[in-house]
Amino acid sequence: MSVYTGNIVFGLVTFPLIAFAITLPYMVYQYRKFGSIPWLRTLVVYSFVFYMLVAYYMVILPLPENRSAVVPYAAHPQLVPFHFVQLIADSSTASLADPSTWPGLLRNPNVYEALFNVLLLVPLGMYLRYYFRRTWWQTLLIGFATTLFYEMSQITGLWGLYVHPYRLFDVDDLMLNTLGAMVGFWAVGPAMRVLPDMRLVNMEAREAGVRASVTKRALSFGIDFAIACAATVVAGAVRLMVVTQAPLPAGGWFGPGWVAWLSFAAVFMLIPVLLHGQTLGQKLLKLRIVRSDASPARWYQIVARYGLLFLFATMPFKLLVGTMGLDASQAGATNAVLAFVAQNRAALIWIWLAFMAAWAASLGVRAVRAAALKRPFVMLNGVLSNTRVMTVAGVEVARERRAVMDVAEVAALERRIAEDGTPLATLMERAGAAVADEVRAWVPDPSPVVVLAGSGNNGGDGWVCARSLAEAGYPVTLVAPDLAERLHAEPARTTALAAFSDAAARDLPLSVLIAPDADVLADAVDRAEAVVDALLGTGFSGDEVREPYASWIRAANRRRFEGTRGKGRGRHRKRTHERGEHERPRRSLPAKAKGAPFAVAVDVPSGLAAQTGTAARPTFAADLTVTMLAFKPGLVEPVAAPWTGAVKLAKLGTDVPALRDELRRSAAGDGAGADAEA
Repeated sequence: MSVYTGNIVFGLVTFPLIAFAITLPYMVYQYRKFGSIPWLRTLVVYSFVFYMLVAYYMVILPLPENRSAVVPYAAHPQLVPFHFVQLIADSSTASLADPSTWPGLLRNPNVYEALFNVLLLVPLGMYLRYYFRRTWWQTLLIGFATTLFYEMSQITGLWGLYVHPYRLFDVDDLMLNTLGAMVGFWAVGPAMRVLPDMRLVNMEAREAGVRASVTKRALSFGIDFAIACAATVVAGAVRLMVVTQAPLPAGGWFGPGWVAWLSFAAVFMLIPVLLHGQTLGQKLLKLRIVRSDASPARWYQIVARYGLLFLFATMPFKLLVGTMGLDASQAGATNAVLAFVAQNRAALIWIWLAFMAAWAASLGVRAVRAAALKRPFVMLNGVLSNTRVMTVAGVEVARERRAVMDVAEVAALERRIAEDGTPLATLMERAGAAVADEVRAWVPDPSPVVVLAGSGNNGGDGWVCARSLAEAGYPVTLVAPDLAERLHAEPARTTALAAFSDAAARDLPLSVLIAPDADVLADAVDRAEAVVDALLGTGFSGDEVREPYASWIRAANRRRFEGTRGKGRGRHRKRTHERGEHERPRRSLPAKAKGAPFAVAVDVPSGLAAQTGTAARPTFAADLTVTMLAFKPGLVEPVAAPWTGAVKLAKLGTDVPALRDELRRSAAGDGAGADAEA
């Protein structure tokens, strides 16, 4: 047992070195793939690295005294399966028929060695199922490959480092280690019901990764700084070789100071100008320099941004060095200011230190506030140059949010798309599929979903979404005000009929509730892991939502904020519901109840005016709004944020910017023609 403890201690000692070596590649990988680094994922990754390190130490340690050492028991591999059973039987007096002799087995070295071989790869099976989402047969193969690697390390003398094998190659170890991986795979299953789903952690990381965090920006700057330093060293070496061959004038453009300045200017100014707003580090981490409104930055703004940064960074140190090197005897005769500085040098240095400490503290406070409030971290050089650093995804989202289209413009855009050969029914299929994709992303395993579908074309999107989810194995309950054949809006009616008949023909897990009573609807919503709002869409405006939609929205919001009907029936929750706090338009809504379903709105939350952003009573509270073709004015209003949640644009496979510009040019031309005729 002391050998095992020593291996763990050795792993604890060496792990910080391994962690330090992998941190930079790990951060770059995470930022490129997910956009941010969630703490839970990081904890799991580093614990996995530590486990694999210790497990390998268990296999290869202790090492022989010298490279040519001979270990007799390891000279011949053990190739007889289940040989450990014979060893246990030969070395134990325990009898299966006499339970009183069983405790003696625990003192048998062959027994706990076999148990150790099983336990060695139990954590691997857990990691493979929980973190890597491997299937049982993939876990079986990976577990076997891992233990085969261990055994080959032993029989080859640590891959040729030692002349002779120093640990025994044992076929029983292959079987027991692989068994341990499968034990871990099955053992972690119940725990996965309460552990955070790593797929959701990844989705949340992608959502958070749209924002350029302080850590990401600092990492990109550090990479660029390292590149600039390396370029300075290389350029300096080239300069020395040139000077050796043909002496150059001292100082001037060939001085060592200018080599550093030119290297930094190339990395931080020339390269981002050539790469259209990206340094090498920013390109690696998918960041971009843009104007404050997310439009492309001009070359002189990029130069000004980093020129001011290095000016502000170097100027205090230049002043400090000048103050410390000032000669009081010479300064007094020529300049009163220099004489004052020389006489009060110590006090000025203390003032300089206090100023720098305050500046560093302000940076930390602003960085923490920016992270807490999810706002961009702005520095003075960014303000003066009117630039900021954003993620590539964030730039795209910001530009999409700026390119809003009125509700009437979107209707005209849909007609123009139809004229170009893409029917509205096709757009409806794409819209419903886009919403279903988001539901599957946030509810990765097939779970009950409720789709609230209205009688208009927004409801048609809901029918498509319900069928797509049912095709993926999700048990879907679609709530509609009437039968599909009684819908009047087109292409919603045709699409709903096709979706219903297709689901019936293929026996998909899709059930339809027509105008259900309150208890039936509440039961369905209580079981749901996601609720899709496809009731009203962009055509709604007003102060009150009509029935039955109002009751359906209240049922979804009640489940979101107050939990299931069997929970939270106390006096406080009753008063909260009677006050209708989650129906009133307000800047912030009550906190979500634990276990509340993921709420998705199609195009715009029902009850919210797409044109103005005003909320009616009641309004559907969404975690995510999937809006079609373009952002509507109401979705970008700050007062709408509590109801919309995150807003994601679905372009539905169309070139919206080109069509939008064409429509606006056409409208401008028609207006000019009308003025000319008048």
